[in-house]
Amino acid sequence: MNGANGLFNSTTLDVIVGLVFVYLLLAIMCTTINEWLDGMLKIRSSKLASAINQLLDAQPDASGNKDWFLQQFYAHPLITGMLAPGKSGGKAYPSYLPARTFATAVMDIATPGKPGSIAFPDLESGIKALPEGDVKTALLALIQNARGDLGRAQANIESWFDDTMDRASGWYKRRTQMATVVIAVVLTVAANADTIGIVRTLWKNPTQRAVLVEQAQKRSGEEAQETVRVKYENKDKPLQPTSIRKVSKDELDTLSGVLGWRKDTANPDGWGWTERVLGWFLTMVAVSLGAPFWFDILSKLVNIRNAGKKPAASEPTPGAASRGGPAQGAPNAQAA
Repeated sequence: MNGANGLFNSTTLDVIVGLVFVYLLLAIMCTTINEWLDGMLKIRSSKLASAINQLLDAQPDASGNKDWFLQQFYAHPLITGMLAPGKSGGKAYPSYLPARTFATAVMDIATPGKPGSIAFPDLESGIKALPEGDVKTALLALIQNARGDLGRAQANIESWFDDTMDRASGWYKRRTQMATVVIAVVLTVAANADTIGIVRTLWKNPTQRAVLVEQAQKRSGEEAQETVRVKYENKDKPLQPTSIRKVSKDELDTLSGVLGWRKDTANPDGWGWTERVLGWFLTMVAVSLGAPFWFDILSKLVNIRNAGKKPAASEPTPGAASRGGPAQGAPNAQAA
């Protein structure tokens, strides 16, 4: 155990903790930038609108207006209540729509002559009365196995919507991953986040290493308050993210000691550039793994580091052992 404790308290572990902490902060920055671009370009809401259009745009009315059903959908009170005011006075599409809301609006549009509560025969008759179109065909297929149960029919329509949203979410996730890689490349080069150089600095500079480790311990032990949206696990609560704080000013100041274009790093020789590009590449790959990954790794490393220090503080003195006290490592009954 002494050998293990020696490793836990070693410079090597502190360097690893510091490096992982740097990766975590850079990954949070990437996520924050990605979220900012997403909000500015309204990518999530535009993808949702495209998915809904794909479901509902091929259903005309009696006059031949092919977008009739889609227009009725966006004019429905359940949907208009979720539209945010747009910059030009119009309405902006929502970034999320519950499946139940979608199904309820669709069923209401399909039964215009039945205000209030409806039964399964009302829904079936309303769908059959629609002009020929893709939405009518899809809805008839969805209610076929409902066995006259309105609740089951609604569940089928909700599943139809969810399946489409799963495909849209897959596209959104791939787009987010690609954007994260691009942002990681730009951020890494701009900040000169060279993994090899960071390790070298932490190994040679105990003061900088201690500052980073202290900040890492502080972050891993704090409760998250201000958050960035790094991961969405519950589709019914899409804006409830994994709680990871944004990078604080103190943490940014700490990074300045290991990142940046300083005079001593601005003009390396030929081999120095090769080493730097390799260090950049390692950082880009690491940062692309995401903030939740590095937060989990950091928490485990800090726990290991802290656990390694406790036995050393509680070891009995040699004199206590020679007087017939409990052997080293034996439980202390009084303390227990």
